Amino acid sequence: MNADSKEQRVGFVGLGDIGEPMARRILAAGFPTTLWARREASLVPFEGMGYHRAKDRVELGRASDVVGVCVFGEKDVSEVVLGDDGILAGMAAGGVILVHSTVSTEYVVELARQCEARGVTVLDAAVSGFRQRAAAGELTVMVGGPVDTFQRVRPILETFGAHVEHLGQVGRGLAMKALNQALGLANLASSALALETGRQLGLDQGATERVLLTASGGSFAMELLVGRILKDPQFAQLVASIADKDLAVFEDLCRSAGVLSSDLGGLAARSNDAVAGLVKTP
Repeated sequence: MNADSKEQRVGFVGLGDIGEPMARRILAAGFPTTLWARREASLVPFEGMGYHRAKDRVELGRASDVVGVCVFGEKDVSEVVLGDDGILAGMAAGGVILVHSTVSTEYVVELARQCEARGVTVLDAAVSGFRQRAAAGELTVMVGGPVDTFQRVRPILETFGAHVEHLGQVGRGLAMKALNQALGLANLASSALALETGRQLGLDQGATERVLLTASGGSFAMELLVGRILKDPQFAQLVASIADKDLAVFEDLCRSAGVLSSDLGGLAARSNDAVAGLVKTP
């Protein structure tokens, strides 16, 4: 692998709501970048940006020193990384795979073991912040894995992350992400319940939203709820599906560690119902 971080060849797969602006940040920073996507439409935002298009996942691995994987869940990660047609099949020894997807710690540890047998290092590099912060390069990035590999790829992570933290061995980044997601979902539930209570109290909806966005009760969750979730039904469905998946990861993590998570997990579990109830209220 090239010692000069700016000469590291970067690959990326998973050009969705958050992955697309992450990849755009990498390209804009000047890293030689290769992209692969199933759908032609996913590559439209990159027109004129000078990226290389891989014809398949094997070529993506072959063309890259470091590959970011930002697909939905464990099944998707396995599909793009493993097997005869996966990224790993084309990647040279010394390569690095960054798992940005929210998967279980057990899964990423096993994935790292399989990739290590081919001389490829896996870092779990979980991200938080949604699309707007990704586009601004302001994501929080939570990383687990060998510290020397982390330092090598840190300049890539800092193209889209304003807060990049190394948490320890592989899986620790995802453990932190799970805790963060549980807190975020708990805040989302509380925010939705506050708006619903304002309606029941007869407070003006617009005024209530403006005050709760700017006063001491405000939060990132309130900004997300008012600014996007309540305005975009398709995005609201995406958040609901992410909430279900991420809460399951959090609960599995707590069970495996023998941690009682009933208070935080219980409040987080109310988020989807609380938001759905707010949307349906006339």
